Amino acid sequence: MSKDSQGQTIGAIIKGLLVFAVLVAICVIAFSAIINSVSGSITVLFSTLSTLDVAIVVALITGCISIVTVIGGGVANNYLAYRQRSSEYLREHRAQAYEKLIEIVYKMLMKSKKKEQYGADEMLSDMNDFNQSLTLWESSKAIRLWDEWRLATVGKQPPASELLFAMERVLIQLRRDMGQGRGLKKGDLLKLFINDVDTLLGDSSPASQ
Repeated sequence: MSKDSQGQTIGAIIKGLLVFAVLVAICVIAFSAIINSVSGSITVLFSTLSTLDVAIVVALITGCISIVTVIGGGVANNYLAYRQRSSEYLREHRAQAYEKLIEIVYKMLMKSKKKEQYGADEMLSDMNDFNQSLTLWESSKAIRLWDEWRLATVGKQPPASELLFAMERVLIQLRRDMGQGRGLKKGDLLKLFINDVDTLLGDSSPASQ
């Protein structure tokens, strides 16, 4: 490298260092000015408060607390109202999925009692309607339970009691998604449309769902 190019490189480095030093100095001065301004304002505030009557200071503090309380209460109320509206909206749509599945179950039972065939096309249409509502509105747990029931019927012949209790678990979870609580036990829903549930349960004590 020639002496001229070396000199130009050194000069560029020096200029860069000078610019960097100037920028650092400006930042330090600005930061110091901000600190001084804030500290001065705080000092003035406390000195002003110390010269005020105690009643005035208490009134100022009370007013500030009241303002914060009103604003905080308004925000909290709006948030709770939003949560309630969302919950009601979800509950309304989740009820549609629950009603559709109940309709499918009762249709299966009634056609079975009447020795009628639940046509494949009709069943497929009903299942598609239910799957759509389930996918859009139900909880992840309800979807998993329904998948377990559906896959248990594909290419297999599990006991009828196993399928019935798996279906009941889906129904109970759908009720929970709508806020119906956890009071039902195994077999409680099936007793609404099956008379020999106790026989299916056998001698084992019902486990809580």
